[in-house]
Parts: sequence; C-alpha cells; structure tokens
Amino acid sequence: MTGCRQIDASSIALDLRIIPRSSRTAFAGFKGDVLRLQVKAPPVEGAANRECIRFLSKTFRVPKVAVELARGRKSRNKVFLIRGVPLKQAESVIQEQIETR
Repeated sequence: MTGCRQIDASSIALDLRIIPRSSRTAFAGFKGDVLRLQVKAPPVEGAANRECIRFLSKTFRVPKVAVELARGRKSRNKVFLIRGVPLKQAESVIQEQIETR
C-alpha cells in the first residue's frame, strides 16, 4: 500500500491529498502514491486541518495529541504523523475503510 510509511516501531506518516467541502469525511482511495481524504470542512482558518486530525484520531483510535500535521498546513497535500499505530495496523484500517465506502 502506498501513502503510508513507517517512521518507527509504533509511528506512521500518511501522505494525504485533501478534498475539502465534501459531503462527508472519509478516505477516497488512492491517486498514484497519495491517499485521498475527503473532508466536510472548508479550507478556511484551519477548519479542514482540524477535521483531518479529528477523523484520523477516531479512525486509528488514538488521542488527538498523537496526530500531528507535519507538512502542508496551507496545502491540499499534507503529511500527518500518527503515534501509537504500527504500519500493518494502519494499512488494514485504511484498506477496510476504502472497501466499505
């Protein structure tokens, strides 16, 4: 799977392409090596970034402080670091989310 890489034993980095103002917040599959994430929030005053953190925290069952926006604060292309989630677990959660869409 692409879009997800291991940082250390229990941390991952997600390369995301954000699609703001969508009808719901959910993973939307892949485009090349980048995982697409639809977000309900508009890209105004950090609302989309906060929605991404909320969604990723809930999806991977980690506290919000374990999800960090590492790159792309004002871009649609973002990198999120997520602590406490091993790579294999992250890949299976993402795949399951995409398949149940």
